[in-house]
Amino acid sequence: MTRTTFGASGWVGTSAHLLFPGKSSAFHDRGGPDVQPLTSSPFEVAGLLLALLLACQELGYRLGFRVGKVDDEYKRRVDMIRNAILAMVTFLVGFSFAGAGSRFIDRQDLIVKEANAIGTAWLRAMLLPEPQRGEVQAELRQYAGDRLELLRSFDTASIHQILAKTGVSQSRLWRSGVAGVGTDREFANFMLPALNDVIDIHSEHLSAARRHVPQPILVVIVVTAAIGMAMVGFDNGLARRRFFVLSTAFSLVLAASLWMTIDLDRPRNGFMQASEQPYIDLLASMKP
Repeated sequence: MTRTTFGASGWVGTSAHLLFPGKSSAFHDRGGPDVQPLTSSPFEVAGLLLALLLACQELGYRLGFRVGKVDDEYKRRVDMIRNAILAMVTFLVGFSFAGAGSRFIDRQDLIVKEANAIGTAWLRAMLLPEPQRGEVQAELRQYAGDRLELLRSFDTASIHQILAKTGVSQSRLWRSGVAGVGTDREFANFMLPALNDVIDIHSEHLSAARRHVPQPILVVIVVTAAIGMAMVGFDNGLARRRFFVLSTAFSLVLAASLWMTIDLDRPRNGFMQASEQPYIDLLASMKP
């Protein structure tokens, strides 16, 4: 059994990895950004955010308590800076949350769109002559199964294997479709666009999965929120009162807002995950 000891530097490193994970090889394609870099538990992220904000609030309180009594002008300056920082935090969190929510819906819509495209290609493949009809339908069935497995898989090797199979499957689909339509141009105009949609939507889906709130923006939001909570604690320290319930409630709300922004932006691993039901329904309808 391996025992791991965490010092101060180790805790900071672990915290940074949970909140701002670096690039992993999962879903890393052609040197592009990660599709799903956040692999930690969403509850760990939520707990870490809350602990960070409460710690900053306590640190601010102790600093304010040490400063002691101040004049009214100093107090007004503190209030002005605190309110400005909290207003900036509100703007940044609201802006990022709106973007993350929009991307979450876009990803879910693409899952439905891809399932519909595969289903349309499956139905049109019934018009192909044999053996191309069987080849295309068998390939589409396997392709849909791979889409479902891709959503369910968290193993890096499995994800790479499925993504590597995608290009091969698309090539086989296209070759069988072209062979099936032959020289009938009118039939080709009916059949081939359906197969082309299946291929194109895969690229759209990968592109959408790679889009997240930029990591520097996340860093700025969390740091600004931490400074804001420190200013709240500092103001409480000047007043020699903790206002524990009010300050803790604000920390909870702020931590929840930050957590939901991060969680929505990573729908594969977060608490709120993109639904795989469209692929399940599609496979149920694709009877041999």
